[in-house]
Amino acid sequence: MKKLIIKALALVLTVSAIAIACKKVPDGFLSPNIRYEETPILVPQGIVKVSTALTLDGSAMPIKVKLLHVYDRATGKNVDDIFAKKYSIKVWTGLYDPKVDNTLEKIDAKRKDSLVYPISINEFSGQLEANFATLNIPLGQYDFDLEVSNSAGSKVYPKIGKFNLNPAAPFEIPAAGSQVAMKVGAETTTKVLSPTITTVKKLSDSPDKIIVRLTDKNGVPFNAAAGEIGRRPVGGTSTGFLQTMDLYSLSVTNFADRMEFIYGTVPFPLTSLGNGFNYYYRIPTQFVHFDDPALPDGQYSCNARFSFRVFVPGTYEVTVKIPGVTRR
Repeated sequence: MKKLIIKALALVLTVSAIAIACKKVPDGFLSPNIRYEETPILVPQGIVKVSTALTLDGSAMPIKVKLLHVYDRATGKNVDDIFAKKYSIKVWTGLYDPKVDNTLEKIDAKRKDSLVYPISINEFSGQLEANFATLNIPLGQYDFDLEVSNSAGSKVYPKIGKFNLNPAAPFEIPAAGSQVAMKVGAETTTKVLSPTITTVKKLSDSPDKIIVRLTDKNGVPFNAAAGEIGRRPVGGTSTGFLQTMDLYSLSVTNFADRMEFIYGTVPFPLTSLGNGFNYYYRIPTQFVHFDDPALPDGQYSCNARFSFRVFVPGTYEVTVKIPGVTRR
């Protein structure tokens, strides 16, 4: 009898094990707590913006993300119609190199017209991606729904994301200016002076041109056409010159009171060749007088640096004032 009981129990356990083995176990996991850490996502109008990815809270990869609806946060109104319209913008098809792509023809060979949504959601990461076409949609604060799918199924996440479309300046000054006096014939002998002061004004929506004036403390411009503005050599034992705006431009024309740079794409510059988006120029010693008595005429050059970047096409006037210096 005891042996029969043991055999029966073993049979029950075997059948149970088979039943468990045959039962379908859910494949993967889709968390109800998927979220954005960046909230709200701040989107500058007319400027490229890519948010951080969704935090998946252990959900199985890969995922597929779909934007379902967008709402005006103030009113709760569905505004899908605003964001469902596509706009034509230039999209890069190749790697841009300002050293090589120095004509509009070469630039256009690496771009194509493409119809895009002003704001979209990356289907693989959930990142919000905004582009130049956001200039066509109204500023405001918005919420949006997502559908997220993976091997475990699909789930709708109502108003999981928030973004604010904010006004943005069409340009920026990424870094402070600087001014250094360097002794002629002994470049390592230097004196740091008051930094340059940069002011910018947008003059028109076309052509795509930047007008740069380097002036003394009184606002008198140095004469680029007469050689009063030159390139600044690399210091130390290195040879060559530090970067100027010329390196990024399609062309440069020097005048008595200004330099004019024609550019071919925005942002301009699109990428940095080094040293950020700074431009280094030299006023030779024969054209400059320093207020500082420790810097006598004819012995020190004036080395001015400024920073500037454009996001929206048009003509801009950039004035760089150099304090403590008089043109002579």
